[in-house]
Amino acid sequence: MSKLAKHPLLVFGAGMVAGYFVYKYRKEIISSASKTIEAGKDFVLHQKENLEDIVAEAKEGE
Repeated sequence: MSKLAKHPLLVFGAGMVAGYFVYKYRKEIISSASKTIEAGKDFVLHQKENLEDIVAEAKEGE
């Protein structure tokens, strides 16, 4: 990787290739990112509900 950084034309070319693929697959990238965000929100909501249940059980036991 350090050898690549010493050659500016290779770095520029790698950036061009990466930019091309990001542009080409931008819709897929956006949709997968949106799905991941929604899954994260659902996970947090379920964990919050589980925590509320545990706290309620602990208060009930006292």
